Amino acid sequence: MEVTIGHTLLANAHNYGEREAVVIDNKRLTYKALNEAVNRRANALLAMGVKKGDHVGTLSANSVELVETIYALARIGAVIVPLNFRLSPNEMTYVVNHADLSTLIFQEQFEKTVREIMPSISAVKSFLYSGEQCSGDWIDFEAKTRTQSSQMPDVQVAENDMATIIYTSGTTGQPKGVVHTHKNWVWAMASVSIATKGEWFSKRLTAFPLFHAGGFLNLFGSIFATNTLVMLTHFDAKLMIESIEKEKINQLGNPPTVYKMLLRMPELAKTDVRSIRRIASGSEVMPDETRNQLKKAFPGAGIVENYGMTETCATITHRVMEFTDVKPFSAGCPVAHVRLRIVDENGNDVALGDVGEVLCSGPNIMQGYYKDKEKTAEAIRDGWLYTGDIGLMDGDGFLYLKDRKNNMLISGGENIYPKEIEDVLYRHPKILEAAVFGVPDELWGEKVCAAIISKPGESLTAEDVIGFCANSLASFKKPKDVYFVDALPKNQIGKVLRSALKQKFAGP
Repeated sequence: MEVTIGHTLLANAHNYGEREAVVIDNKRLTYKALNEAVNRRANALLAMGVKKGDHVGTLSANSVELVETIYALARIGAVIVPLNFRLSPNEMTYVVNHADLSTLIFQEQFEKTVREIMPSISAVKSFLYSGEQCSGDWIDFEAKTRTQSSQMPDVQVAENDMATIIYTSGTTGQPKGVVHTHKNWVWAMASVSIATKGEWFSKRLTAFPLFHAGGFLNLFGSIFATNTLVMLTHFDAKLMIESIEKEKINQLGNPPTVYKMLLRMPELAKTDVRSIRRIASGSEVMPDETRNQLKKAFPGAGIVENYGMTETCATITHRVMEFTDVKPFSAGCPVAHVRLRIVDENGNDVALGDVGEVLCSGPNIMQGYYKDKEKTAEAIRDGWLYTGDIGLMDGDGFLYLKDRKNNMLISGGENIYPKEIEDVLYRHPKILEAAVFGVPDELWGEKVCAAIISKPGESLTAEDVIGFCANSLASFKKPKDVYFVDALPKNQIGKVLRSALKQKFAGP
């Protein structure tokens, strides 16, 4: 039998049935109970006409029901298309239509959104309502599920069958639908499991939403490793801190933005965090100052940084806890089964220690972008995925990320990476958040600019900021203009939108 997403749950339900699998919003399911619930939901989907190969959208915040639905769709070979509920109606309409959804399963709180986009998504034939009180307009998915058998559905799913289409956050242009097979996800689960040796049967806490590749890897990887996954329905810093102590959490898995917010909470210092052994971060590079603060706040924990992207099932490199202090600024080594190269603008390998674009290859790499052969061909060449990230490899095989290729700015012929400057800015005692970007300049081509949020009650001037940078940065890297703002523009998972800053401050 081929190993698929559904099989990883089935195996643990047989072997560790009484162990808790998921805890969300005070609902708790063991592996046995989750597997039976998944079978009932899968049989309900089949009874309502959903079949293998159908594209099915999910529009929901994190919930036990959503976890059941994801595994149920995987178990019958339907293609899971998680929808980002933070999208505007126009963006949501684009994704639904582009993904060729035949069925949309939505949580009760998003009924208004579904009604708003319905006139523009005519290809969707079935709308399944997941909630406690279903109105008469919709199919009551929960009621249909309760009447079904908990026996395994008779559907043969292969490892090379399409499993998911996850849409990128669309920081440039329209979102792209990233296609992954069951095999891609299983290899990602296995690679991360090998990298996190010793963390099986532990408790993991995350606020990653289940429309994001990081959320899927947290879920799939946790079930694969027989963890207990404690998921927040939405990010709430106070609730996360309370959950650490209440659930005796061993692992945290979140993007850097979440950790920045946790560190601002005065409740953290009063919380028993001794159960935390491992703090994992992903989705973007963690600022050095955030890493240092985490080490102080969680003295018994190792800090692990992962590097990945939607196109790689969120998996490329992993820095194990043993190297928290030895290689603190590294993104780690390639996970098992993944190979890396660093190349120049012509695709030639650079010398060890030189900067270039990061390429990766492995069984977790996407099949391509859905209905976009041109962008697929640009991204995957000769079996290598061009990540668009800039980095270097040291002599021990550790990767150091500099920045996104499209974030790099060129001033006076010099390549400048915003992250390097941001790391310096975050060390300033009066700066809460910072983002560096370039705007056109007649003399230099581009000039370095910084958008700053000061800490509450603190006062800063542009001269203060530029002078502070002068102590740590070459002159050409110092910000030429500094803008003080109330908030930084960010996408749905907390990444700063430098393009929006460029547009705002570029001038006429």
